[in-house]
Amino acid sequence: MGRLSHLHKLLAEDHPLPRGRLSNWGMLRTFHYIASEGSITGAARRLAISQPSVSAALQRLEDVLDHQLVERGARRITLTRHGQILFAETQRIFRAVQRAEERLRFDGGSLTGQLRIQVVTGSASGLFNDALRLMHQRQPGVNFRIDVASSHKIVRNVAEQVVPFGVCLMVQPAPGLDCRLILRAEYGIFCGREHRLFGATDVTLSDLREEGYIGFACSEEGDAPEPLITLRNSHGLGHNIRGNSADFAEVCRMVVAGLGITILPLATVRQTLRDHQLWQFPIKDCRLRADLYFVSNPQAQHAPAEQAFLEVMESVIAAAPDAIITI
Repeated sequence: MGRLSHLHKLLAEDHPLPRGRLSNWGMLRTFHYIASEGSITGAARRLAISQPSVSAALQRLEDVLDHQLVERGARRITLTRHGQILFAETQRIFRAVQRAEERLRFDGGSLTGQLRIQVVTGSASGLFNDALRLMHQRQPGVNFRIDVASSHKIVRNVAEQVVPFGVCLMVQPAPGLDCRLILRAEYGIFCGREHRLFGATDVTLSDLREEGYIGFACSEEGDAPEPLITLRNSHGLGHNIRGNSADFAEVCRMVVAGLGITILPLATVRQTLRDHQLWQFPIKDCRLRADLYFVSNPQAQHAPAEQAFLEVMESVIAAAPDAIITI
């Protein structure tokens, strides 16, 4: 209650702040939750204060900074360019606060706190799974938050220390980051059983160029270092977009429903193939591969729980070099 009372006090201040000067951390905290939740209502619920108080804090922050931070919709808000810049900064601030709190609580024994990792959707790595299992066994007091993002965004967020770790696809390791190879995966071009080419065995790449394509939302980032995008574009596929999603399962759902074709990792869709929901085109001389990396920032100051997981991940990789195989 003490922190919330302090927040209420900050929000209740009625003296004007000069434009361009930001001395009220309560407004930053409120904005952080607005951006995280994507709505005024969600932020009010997380902060346990009224929606008018949240709206007022946002308005005051925009007045102080002299920039519009959000586009207000009927149910959701969208960050403006200035809002995105500020949100990236508040993410770093709150991550630094989290690290400080965890260090103060750490007494050399059991660890607590939250371990945040961003992963590319559909990734399948036994090494990463083993690291999660071992970390939980050794440090059961640590909880996990795993968010899905595009490889481009993961690399950027780890570089900017918005998140401590990422699991993403890259054509080659990113400069300045510690990129540990954890999987070399093989990909195929698929359609669903409702598609007119389901079961076809004499299909060529040229036959597929005009087919409707189901993509991952990360393709909207254009020049993102995303192998799925690179492989698709190098073969001239994917110009006729019929659907996209950031979620691997939803991409598969659209493909199974017959909306179009797509490129998927073989290991992740084996069960769906066995259930005869998907068909992989047996195209000769078309080997599609991508590398999955565990990414961290050597310049980051890690909290105890993060450092412990980094050590677990490194030990798992070192103990099983043969697990990094093409599947």
